[in-house]
Amino acid sequence: MALNFLKISSGIDVMPLAMELARQPELWNQITTRLAFAGSPHRESDDIWMRYKDQSANIASGDFSDFADEHDPIWYPAFYKLPSSAKFIFDLMAYVKAERLGGVIIYRVQPGKQIYLHADQGWHPEYYDKFNLAIQSQPGCAFYYPDQGEAMEQVTGDMHWFRNTVRHGVINKSDHDQIIMTVCVRTHASGSKEK
Repeated sequence: MALNFLKISSGIDVMPLAMELARQPELWNQITTRLAFAGSPHRESDDIWMRYKDQSANIASGDFSDFADEHDPIWYPAFYKLPSSAKFIFDLMAYVKAERLGGVIIYRVQPGKQIYLHADQGWHPEYYDKFNLAIQSQPGCAFYYPDQGEAMEQVTGDMHWFRNTVRHGVINKSDHDQIIMTVCVRTHASGSKEK
Protein backbone atom coordinates (compact mmCIF):
# COMPACT_ATOMS: atom_id res chain seq x y z
CA MET A 1 0.00 0.00 0.00
CA ALA A 2 1.24 3.48 -0.87
CA LEU A 3 2.45 5.62 2.01
CA ASN A 4 2.60 8.99 0.29
CA PHE A 5 -0.55 9.21 -1.84
CA LEU A 6 -4.11 7.93 -2.03
CA LYS A 7 -6.63 8.10 -4.87
CA ILE A 8 -9.85 9.56 -3.48
CA SER A 9 -11.85 9.91 -6.70
CA SER A 10 -11.76 9.22 -10.44
CA GLY A 11 -13.84 10.06 -13.48
CA ILE A 12 -14.33 13.72 -12.51
CA ASP A 13 -15.58 15.74 -15.49
CA VAL A 14 -12.81 18.34 -15.79
CA MET A 15 -13.60 19.35 -19.38
CA PRO A 16 -15.11 22.76 -18.47
CA LEU A 17 -11.92 23.76 -16.67
CA ALA A 18 -9.72 22.28 -19.41
CA MET A 19 -11.58 24.40 -21.99
CA GLU A 20 -11.20 27.57 -19.91
CA LEU A 21 -7.45 26.91 -19.71
CA ALA A 22 -7.15 26.21 -23.43
CA ARG A 23 -8.89 29.50 -24.27
CA GLN A 24 -6.60 31.59 -22.02
CA PRO A 25 -2.96 30.58 -22.57
CA GLU A 26 -1.88 34.00 -21.33
CA LEU A 27 -2.64 32.89 -17.75
CA TRP A 28 0.47 30.70 -17.65
CA ASN A 29 3.54 32.04 -15.84
CA GLN A 30 2.14 35.45 -14.92
CA ILE A 31 3.68 34.77 -11.49
CA THR A 32 7.08 33.09 -11.58
CA THR A 33 7.85 32.93 -7.85
CA ARG A 34 8.35 29.14 -7.94
CA LEU A 35 10.02 29.01 -11.33
CA ALA A 36 12.59 31.76 -11.60
CA PHE A 37 15.05 31.33 -8.74
CA ALA A 38 18.36 29.57 -9.45
CA GLY A 39 18.09 25.81 -9.14
CA SER A 40 14.31 25.80 -8.75
CA PRO A 41 13.00 22.23 -8.97
CA HIS A 42 10.01 23.69 -10.88
CA ARG A 43 12.13 25.39 -13.56
CA GLU A 44 10.85 23.16 -16.40
CA SER A 45 7.18 23.53 -15.46
CA ASP A 46 4.58 26.29 -15.86
CA ASP A 47 2.25 27.77 -13.22
CA ILE A 48 -1.07 29.51 -12.78
CA TRP A 49 -1.44 30.87 -9.25
CA MET A 50 -5.06 31.03 -8.09
CA ARG A 51 -4.79 31.48 -4.33
CA TYR A 52 -1.93 32.17 -1.94
CA LYS A 53 -0.44 34.93 0.19
CA ASP A 54 -1.00 38.56 -0.85
CA GLN A 55 2.26 39.42 -2.63
CA SER A 56 1.91 43.21 -2.45
CA ALA A 57 4.33 43.80 0.43
CA ASN A 58 6.87 41.32 -0.98
CA ILE A 59 6.78 42.94 -4.41
CA ALA A 60 7.16 46.41 -2.89
CA SER A 61 10.16 45.37 -0.79
CA GLY A 62 11.69 42.97 -3.31
CA ASP A 63 12.10 40.52 -0.42
CA PHE A 64 10.27 37.20 -0.67
CA SER A 65 12.04 35.51 2.27
CA ASP A 66 8.81 35.41 4.33
CA PHE A 67 6.52 34.50 1.42
CA ALA A 68 5.83 30.97 2.72
CA ASP A 69 5.32 32.08 6.33
CA GLU A 70 1.92 31.79 8.02
CA HIS A 71 -0.74 33.86 6.28
CA ASP A 72 -4.39 34.10 5.31
CA PRO A 73 -4.47 33.46 1.56
CA ILE A 74 -6.31 35.59 -0.97
CA TRP A 75 -7.77 34.84 -4.41
CA TYR A 76 -5.58 35.86 -7.34
CA PRO A 77 -7.09 37.23 -10.61
CA ALA A 78 -6.69 33.87 -12.39
CA PHE A 79 -9.34 32.32 -10.12
CA TYR A 80 -11.98 34.67 -11.53
CA LYS A 81 -10.90 33.86 -15.09
CA LEU A 82 -11.31 30.12 -14.43
CA PRO A 83 -14.79 29.99 -12.87
CA SER A 84 -15.17 26.23 -13.38
CA SER A 85 -12.41 25.68 -10.83
CA ALA A 86 -14.68 26.76 -7.96
CA LYS A 87 -16.84 23.63 -8.15
CA PHE A 88 -13.83 21.31 -7.90
CA ILE A 89 -12.27 23.28 -5.04
CA PHE A 90 -15.40 23.53 -2.92
CA ASP A 91 -16.65 20.01 -3.70
CA LEU A 92 -13.29 18.72 -2.46
CA MET A 93 -13.56 20.78 0.71
CA ALA A 94 -17.02 19.37 1.42
CA TYR A 95 -15.90 15.81 0.62
CA VAL A 96 -12.93 15.84 3.03
CA LYS A 97 -14.70 18.11 5.56
CA ALA A 98 -12.08 20.81 5.22
CA GLU A 99 -11.95 23.57 7.82
CA ARG A 100 -9.73 26.00 5.92
CA LEU A 101 -8.63 26.58 2.32
CA GLY A 102 -4.99 27.33 1.59
CA GLY A 103 -3.13 27.73 -1.67
CA VAL A 104 -4.48 26.69 -5.06
CA ILE A 105 -2.18 26.42 -8.06
CA ILE A 106 -2.35 24.82 -11.50
CA TYR A 107 0.89 23.48 -12.91
CA ARG A 108 1.85 22.10 -16.30
CA VAL A 109 4.67 19.74 -17.23
CA GLN A 110 5.25 19.56 -20.96
CA PRO A 111 6.34 16.35 -22.76
CA GLY A 112 9.91 15.37 -21.94
CA LYS A 113 10.11 17.78 -19.00
CA GLN A 114 9.99 17.30 -15.25
CA ILE A 115 9.77 18.80 -11.80
CA TYR A 116 13.06 17.86 -10.16
CA LEU A 117 13.31 15.97 -6.89
CA HIS A 118 12.65 18.08 -3.81
CA ALA A 119 10.78 18.10 -0.49
CA ASP A 120 8.62 21.13 0.31
CA GLN A 121 9.32 22.76 3.66
CA GLY A 122 7.83 25.54 5.74
CA TRP A 123 4.54 26.48 7.30
CA HIS A 124 2.25 26.07 4.27
CA PRO A 125 3.28 22.54 3.18
CA GLU A 126 3.35 21.35 6.78
CA TYR A 127 0.02 22.92 7.80
CA TYR A 128 -2.20 21.89 4.88
CA ASP A 129 -3.08 18.57 3.28
CA LYS A 130 -2.54 18.53 -0.48
CA PHE A 131 -4.77 17.19 -3.24
CA ASN A 132 -4.03 16.91 -6.97
CA LEU A 133 -6.80 17.00 -9.57
CA ALA A 134 -5.67 15.78 -12.99
CA ILE A 135 -7.07 18.21 -15.56
CA GLN A 136 -5.02 16.51 -18.28
CA SER A 137 -2.84 13.48 -17.62
CA GLN A 138 -2.11 10.17 -19.30
CA PRO A 139 0.15 7.13 -18.99
CA GLY A 140 3.77 8.22 -18.89
CA CYS A 141 3.10 11.04 -16.43
CA ALA A 142 4.14 10.24 -12.87
CA PHE A 143 4.39 11.99 -9.52
CA TYR A 144 7.00 9.79 -7.85
CA TYR A 145 8.78 9.13 -4.55
CA PRO A 146 12.13 7.45 -5.33
CA ASP A 147 13.09 6.79 -1.71
CA GLN A 148 9.95 4.71 -1.17
CA GLY A 149 9.73 3.30 -4.70
CA GLU A 150 6.24 4.78 -5.20
CA ALA A 151 4.70 6.43 -8.26
CA MET A 152 1.32 8.14 -8.55
CA GLU A 153 0.24 7.86 -12.18
CA GLN A 154 -2.90 9.92 -12.69
CA VAL A 155 -5.25 9.96 -15.64
CA THR A 156 -7.54 12.84 -16.50
CA GLY A 157 -10.28 13.18 -13.89
CA ASP A 158 -8.37 11.54 -11.01
CA MET A 159 -8.07 13.18 -7.59
CA HIS A 160 -5.31 12.13 -5.18
CA TRP A 161 -4.26 13.14 -1.69
CA PHE A 162 -0.46 13.29 -1.50
CA ARG A 163 2.47 14.21 0.71
CA ASN A 164 4.77 16.94 -0.56
CA THR A 165 6.98 17.15 2.53
CA VAL A 166 8.62 13.88 1.39
CA ARG A 167 11.18 13.97 -1.44
CA HIS A 168 9.26 13.73 -4.72
CA GLY A 169 9.35 14.69 -8.37
CA VAL A 170 7.17 14.73 -11.47
CA ILE A 171 8.11 13.44 -14.91
CA ASN A 172 6.22 13.53 -18.19
CA LYS A 173 7.22 10.77 -20.61
CA SER A 174 3.99 11.10 -22.60
CA ASP A 175 3.31 13.00 -25.82
CA HIS A 176 0.95 15.54 -24.22
CA ASP A 177 1.07 18.20 -21.52
CA GLN A 178 0.25 17.10 -18.01
CA ILE A 179 -1.92 19.70 -16.24
CA ILE A 180 -2.70 19.40 -12.53
CA MET A 181 -4.59 21.59 -10.07
CA THR A 182 -3.19 21.37 -6.54
CA VAL A 183 -5.62 22.33 -3.77
CA CYS A 184 -4.37 22.74 -0.20
CA VAL A 185 -6.87 22.31 2.63
CA ARG A 186 -6.79 22.05 6.40
CA THR A 187 -8.89 19.26 7.89
CA HIS A 188 -9.47 18.09 11.46
CA ALA A 189 -7.09 15.22 10.65
CA SER A 190 -4.41 17.72 9.55
CA GLY A 191 -4.36 19.06 13.10
CA SER A 192 -3.82 15.60 14.54
CA LYS A 193 -0.45 15.42 12.74
CA GLU A 194 0.90 18.07 15.13
CA LYS A 195 0.32 15.96 18.25
